[in-house]
Amino acid sequence: MALATRQSEKSRQTDVKVALSAAKAVRTVGVDQMALTRVAADAGFSSGVIYARCDDRSELVVLAWEKSFWPMLSEMLGLLLDAVVSKNTASIPLLSELFQAATAPDAVPDLGSAMEIIVTSRRDEVIGEVVQRDINALMEDFGVGPSTDGADRQAAVSAVSTLFGAALLNSVHTPSAIAPIDPTLLIELFSNSVKTATKPSRRSGPKKDAAPYVFPSTHDEIRDALIAASEYVIARSGVHRATVSRIARRAGVSVGAIYSLYENKDALVADCLDVLFPPQAAQDAKDWVRVFTADDQRDTVTEILTNYMSDSYRQWRRFRLECLVAARHSTNVASQLGGYAQRTRSMILEAASRAPQHAAIRPDTGLSARASVIGLSLIEIVDPTIGVLDWRWIPLR
Repeated sequence: MALATRQSEKSRQTDVKVALSAAKAVRTVGVDQMALTRVAADAGFSSGVIYARCDDRSELVVLAWEKSFWPMLSEMLGLLLDAVVSKNTASIPLLSELFQAATAPDAVPDLGSAMEIIVTSRRDEVIGEVVQRDINALMEDFGVGPSTDGADRQAAVSAVSTLFGAALLNSVHTPSAIAPIDPTLLIELFSNSVKTATKPSRRSGPKKDAAPYVFPSTHDEIRDALIAASEYVIARSGVHRATVSRIARRAGVSVGAIYSLYENKDALVADCLDVLFPPQAAQDAKDWVRVFTADDQRDTVTEILTNYMSDSYRQWRRFRLECLVAARHSTNVASQLGGYAQRTRSMILEAASRAPQHAAIRPDTGLSARASVIGLSLIEIVDPTIGVLDWRWIPLR
């Protein structure tokens, strides 16, 4: 029995060491490019040790999630959900400390990599079933999971999306270029905004129809076809796994036709980003400028969320997440997205300075609120039922 116990403990320690090595690999090269042999070498084991535990990359990511990422993330989510459900913000300072530690440049596991795993889980069933199980089960434990409804669920979804969105965005942009987002003030606001267990005290205005997503044409038929095909393939496969052959097939052109226009796939991706991101970034800035000085901020935020979470924006939401994940491991993509983000951020902060002092969305919560929109795309991956939420109940006073 003692021998079995020692062997079990040794195996457990090996699992933890392998999981940490995998967590480091997710941070440095990403889920799509991590190699089992490299993880084994980093952990100081032979490849056989890894293959004895994991059949492939997906199973290795699951091990990293269960032994490394989920313990970190579940602690933060537990504090956050308790604050929302209990209407007690006493745990927010600790949540803030944990968030700062988990988003530090040398953190392993780190929160940004956990968000990357969530994005990957949408296109990897093995990872998806574990990630979805864990997050939804924890939310159900607090009475705010997919099977629930009401004000607490709305507030919980809003708070979790703020944490998720800020974590992903902070992992993309370097602090010296774009200051990190602190989500805790907005999370505290959501925790205090709902004082009833059934619904907020006031419903926002009449339900509005969503404005459809509009593809920004370049007025070049072939280029438009390639940009549209790239958006489609990247949204489903990620930037790294989006092949030129698949993009060409989707666009109805030859691979040679692509290489006659672009030097390589990176150039095509860069052009795709340059066509698709600026119009949406400009729309984001325009929308949030309206929020800060609106007589009814909740009504304006409702309009933004109704549009962004509509069916016509689903491909854009997925494409945007995949590009953010790619930026974590590509300086070129990060630099390109950072330029768009910097311009949008400047416009938002300038507008936020005009917000009334009593407003819920003002300079210290405005950027977090925008991060919440990104976070909703992440939650949607594990809980598609948020797509039917009535955003008129958004928990703002």
